[in-house]
Amino acid sequence: MKIILTIFLFCIAHVSFAQTIVHTPVADSGKLEFKKQNMADTPDYRAAYRILSNQLKLYPGDAELHYFMGYTIDRMNAFDGKTMALVKRERTLEASEHFEMVNTLSPTYSGEYLILDPYAKISSIWGSLAQAYLTRSLPDSALWAFREGKRRGGFTEAILHFNRQLLGSCTKNAILITNGDNITIPIWYLQEVEHYRTDITIVDANLLNTAWYPKYLKHDKKLDISFTDSEIDSVDYVTFKKRYMTISNPNDPAEKFSWELKPTYYGAYILKADRMLLNILKQNLFERDIYFNANSDSTWNLFLDRYLADEGLVGKLKLKGINPSTDTLSANLVGYNIDNLDAKAIKRSRDAILLLNNYRWAYYAVIAGSLSRNKKKRAKQLREELEIKFPESKLPYPDKAVADYFKRLFSKID
Repeated sequence: MKIILTIFLFCIAHVSFAQTIVHTPVADSGKLEFKKQNMADTPDYRAAYRILSNQLKLYPGDAELHYFMGYTIDRMNAFDGKTMALVKRERTLEASEHFEMVNTLSPTYSGEYLILDPYAKISSIWGSLAQAYLTRSLPDSALWAFREGKRRGGFTEAILHFNRQLLGSCTKNAILITNGDNITIPIWYLQEVEHYRTDITIVDANLLNTAWYPKYLKHDKKLDISFTDSEIDSVDYVTFKKRYMTISNPNDPAEKFSWELKPTYYGAYILKADRMLLNILKQNLFERDIYFNANSDSTWNLFLDRYLADEGLVGKLKLKGINPSTDTLSANLVGYNIDNLDAKAIKRSRDAILLLNNYRWAYYAVIAGSLSRNKKKRAKQLREELEIKFPESKLPYPDKAVADYFKRLFSKID
């Protein structure tokens, strides 16, 4: 599974920075100023905004300039998750208009990427505004923001479809620990707009580093968290040495769950988010099923890898651990599909391609497991099922490196 994650992250990095538009140094100056501030401890994006505004007067048809201008405005609206609950409607609208212009000028964007493609970024900024409204107890405004984001080109059906099937992989009343805008924010949309799988509590691992989000989960989502509001405000990172953590069942103290937790940051610390997640586990572990989205990294799943059972797009926390020699096949795998998705729409969005390729990675895990146990017949059946359900003609590989990786796996079957 760690190999899969490494290749997957390589794939994201490769696609993110491989595509560029050649500009003159003058035309690149706004982009360079943005990047400079993006690396600063206390960024100030006003100069980047001014330079890009002037450049767009000269090059109004340059999709890449609009892309960086959209990101600049978004960072001025909320630099990180800590200020996400404070985003403003006017800035959201201004940023959105630039990403919408990118999609008009270049429906399949070929400029330089930062993190998200223009379609996914529209989802992110409008979803952030919707969440800000929810934290202010303004549900009608939140619904408007979600729907406005979709109307403007965000919340594409491919990404919503994937996240419906991700939610459908979890049992009733589960807790799903997520990470990343292309999972967390579309799920917010599905639960608030479509009322889909509202029984599941979504916990974004990164946002647990903030003060507002754990309090929102505690009060609005009724998630059991024992920290008081003042404690949530003051919880911070601490130095930490690897040790065994034990959680006891409050209804049966004899039942315990133990695992080794290592430092998650620079080999010496655990972060606020880690401490919040530990508290959530302690309060809910024996009451509700807990899942992580597949290929979660050890540094945000608290090194629980060996206790996460492969359930397709998710890993289910098992209190007694996972036997690597056990030959299991998740029933979820059979139901995954992209039958009703439009191939052209998938190919327009780099993020849709990356996200939907998680279906392939889910199959990869069980095919590789079958081969390791010398079950080539079963591996061949799974490969054929994979290629029928997710043909390359409809769902491209993210890049050649990933395609070659799968080809090497398939050659072992043949």
